Amino acid sequence: MKRTIRWLALGWLIASQQADVLAKMPNIVFLLIDDMGWADGGCFGSRFYQTPHIDALAASGMRFTRAYAACAVCSPTRAALMTGKYPARLHLTDWIAGEGAPKNSRFKIPDWQQQLPLAETTLATALKNRGYATAHLGKWHLGGGDYLPQHQGFDTNIAGGETGHPASYFWPYGGTNQPNRVPGLAARGGHAGDYLTDQLTDEALQFIEANQDKPFYLNFCHYAVHAPLMGKPELIDAVADRPGADGQSNVVYAAMLKSVDDSVGRIVKKLAELHLTENTLVIFTSDNGGAVHFGQPAATSNYPLRNGKGSAYEGGLRVPLLVNLPGVTRAGTVCELPVITMDFFPTLLELVGAEKFASRTALDGVSLVPLLRGDRLPPHRELFWHYPHYWNGGKISPYSVACVGDWKLIRFYETGREELYDLASDLSEKNDLAAAQPGQRLELSARLDAWLKEVGAQMPVPRPSRTAGAASP
Repeated sequence: MKRTIRWLALGWLIASQQADVLAKMPNIVFLLIDDMGWADGGCFGSRFYQTPHIDALAASGMRFTRAYAACAVCSPTRAALMTGKYPARLHLTDWIAGEGAPKNSRFKIPDWQQQLPLAETTLATALKNRGYATAHLGKWHLGGGDYLPQHQGFDTNIAGGETGHPASYFWPYGGTNQPNRVPGLAARGGHAGDYLTDQLTDEALQFIEANQDKPFYLNFCHYAVHAPLMGKPELIDAVADRPGADGQSNVVYAAMLKSVDDSVGRIVKKLAELHLTENTLVIFTSDNGGAVHFGQPAATSNYPLRNGKGSAYEGGLRVPLLVNLPGVTRAGTVCELPVITMDFFPTLLELVGAEKFASRTALDGVSLVPLLRGDRLPPHRELFWHYPHYWNGGKISPYSVACVGDWKLIRFYETGREELYDLASDLSEKNDLAAAQPGQRLELSARLDAWLKEVGAQMPVPRPSRTAGAASP
């Protein structure tokens, strides 16, 4: 009898300790916006968009001025988030399923990966193994069928599928047989006039409420503010007379961004109502730079950055980033050091107390926890990008990028040209220093070559008829 009591007591003690560990692990709300630009939002410098809830999140946490997406288009960045690996290492280097190469191009695209391989250890799986309830909500775009979120570590998948953008932002979000219809969401109920961003937020609040007594990871990937440009009429009317600034003046896009801002506000309010704020990590970011290639007027502007989505220039790669975790991040802090998508994998695992080996498969990210606590990362960090594809009807051609400290090298394969910029003095990348600084160009070019070899990057494939007489870098 005494032995039974001792075993019961030991079992209770172990269960109590496990419950105590789970209670200390922070909830995670990861807000990934689609195509939101570096300068989209009041706290990011916009004088046109009004985003009070996003601004409040920035004021209570850490804002990053030099955060980078792993790619200038969506699917590769999402894969990098899930794995902690460079897209080039995964061979998942374009949006799925991509555009192919124009007939008159110098190259064909390589045989690349068009779904997130099941062999990869995802962030969701790693957190689920730590006892987290896991849910993916919204855009997935990393494969369908056996490659959907529910097969990649998520307990719940709502509205995540193969599609990269909605057929419509209004219920039922596309016709029954229409391509790009948001999967599964219309069947959960709705009415004419319901707006996609709002309904996804309703689902997010329900998940938070249902899992408030256990640690949870909510991977909330909005379809907004990706095309098609469609906003709620009352929000469009509210900004109809607002003067544009710095190239930002599209009122429909402004209305879409306002719906995203309202979503952030509702989530923050729900966390407060459930007394979860102090133990919840909130991350807010985007999958690539703002889309400047469509809309009349242009959907947005990334000024003072050059170009936008798809581009090798800063406008295509820099993204907004806010991180808020009470007790770790200090209110109103600003970080100017370079960080990138792959860093979230090891960062989150360290914050939840996972052993170091738990993120051993995340080869390319570094934990940002010391930085979030006020320390610094090592200076002169090296970051790389590789895009062996064509995009936007061939206006974007294959390129690779190396960024070491403030020096940035861009290699364009179609022309064989390399450009060099000093971002510290030339944020807009107007002054190509490749000719003036040949030694610096050669050094970064060699580092880029070494990295491409190290990750096994797939290169654009020369067309036989175009090989002769090709220009050299």
